Amino acid sequence: MIRRKFYIASLLFVTLCCVDSLAQDISARVVGMETNKEYMQLLHREELLKLQTDSVMTVTREVRAEMKKLAEERDSLSQERNDSMMMVLSDAESKVNALRAQRVKLMDQINSMEQEFVLASVGNIGSAASSQGSNSLYNNAYFAQSLVEEDYKMLLELHAAEKSAFDYVRNYVTNYSQIKRLNDKYVFAQTEAESEALYAEMSGIMAENMILERQLAKVWNDIYDHKCYVYSYFLEKENRMDLLNITENMMQEARQQKLNTIDECVSEYVADYCLQKPVVLNYEIYVAKMLNLTSAIDSLSMAARNVRSLDYKMPAMEVERRSFVNYEPIEFHNRSPYNTANPIPDCVTYEYGTIYRILLGVFKYKQQPSIFRNAAPLYVQTEDDGRFSYYAGGLRTRSEAESAVEIMKKKGFRNPQIVEWCDGEKSNLSAEGVVRASYRIAISGGALDDMVREVIMTMAEGCQLSRLAEDKFLVSAFDSRAVAERVADAIKKCDDTLLVEVQEIKPEPEADDE
Repeated sequence: MIRRKFYIASLLFVTLCCVDSLAQDISARVVGMETNKEYMQLLHREELLKLQTDSVMTVTREVRAEMKKLAEERDSLSQERNDSMMMVLSDAESKVNALRAQRVKLMDQINSMEQEFVLASVGNIGSAASSQGSNSLYNNAYFAQSLVEEDYKMLLELHAAEKSAFDYVRNYVTNYSQIKRLNDKYVFAQTEAESEALYAEMSGIMAENMILERQLAKVWNDIYDHKCYVYSYFLEKENRMDLLNITENMMQEARQQKLNTIDECVSEYVADYCLQKPVVLNYEIYVAKMLNLTSAIDSLSMAARNVRSLDYKMPAMEVERRSFVNYEPIEFHNRSPYNTANPIPDCVTYEYGTIYRILLGVFKYKQQPSIFRNAAPLYVQTEDDGRFSYYAGGLRTRSEAESAVEIMKKKGFRNPQIVEWCDGEKSNLSAEGVVRASYRIAISGGALDDMVREVIMTMAEGCQLSRLAEDKFLVSAFDSRAVAERVADAIKKCDDTLLVEVQEIKPEPEADDE
């Protein structure tokens, strides 16, 4: 354990000390600033911080992967190792946050120097300075009159929706941090009850993030495309090709940066926003300077800092639902392992997973272990009517259970039956006419937009969406009510005008033979 912790801590130290040699030659992002020594030093420091952050993130991924392996072993030594690695992970996460905070400050300095340099060459438009209007670009008479009327109206509509895009991204990033924190606890969970509670909470937040991602994609692409088009049109009309070239270079740099980091991004749409929004803001700052809107420049600069504080490089997390099912083959002993001091234990019901047991009999009273022919393991379950069901084994597949039934018959058991537990639901597969209940989602009150349909396709894989009428739909069929309810909640969040209900599909009784 100590060696493992020392190794990971050493790896963390080496990554922070050796990245300087990996830093690439730095080029000025704005033509003409190559001779500014302070500016070039800041760029170099920012690149080093980026490399350091990426290196520490690699360490955290390795630690999490190792913790996941240890968690599956479920022994005291593994738990002790996990506790040690959790301390290393906590240190690494703190280091990542500190590095990111330093980088944001540097980026602010760099951005301020670039803006100051560029804005120094941007003169005011004489007629715009004296025009009536507020300090907003969109209420400025000169700016409005310079655009095609339809483009200007569309710009106002899209700008009104832009705050929601920032909120979607901010909430997504906050949710991601919460999912990561819950997942670290999830790996450590020692009981099924604790594990299932954490999994349910994570699933809910992940579903919410999927909706936020779709909502962001729905609004941001149009905002970005139209704003870039309008501002490019305005700059070209004012013959400011120098500013147009700078912003076009920024667009190209944003595209390249996305290509370089896409494997580290859990959401392509969040990455698009975080990389493209600064391009839009720089467009707006240049236009505001031309229109002599000083207050607008300050406001836009603050918005740029807020966007830079959002980290889009969030690696995808594989959250696999953990199974605590303990499978045990049936064995026969010379002497029963059960007695007064070691009674037959209660049958364990698992919330997640599938297990098969062999029903040996149902009795009005508790039985002596000796009547079960020294079979083990045995379990007893008290039924709702007060009777006692006795089971043998814990088998992984139905074929294993069928083979066990034949063995039990040879051992003298008269009517051994296969009973299946699937996600806590019990079904006697040997009983005639037994059909497991299923569930469906009924949707009414309106049409389904593309986002709702995409959520259904993603979350209800294997289920069918059927249209009953103009405003009535069914999603069927789910084996688990919990899964159906989770999908129903996601649909409600996408469109709260829809009436969404989970319904149980009760199996029809088989007709009697004539």
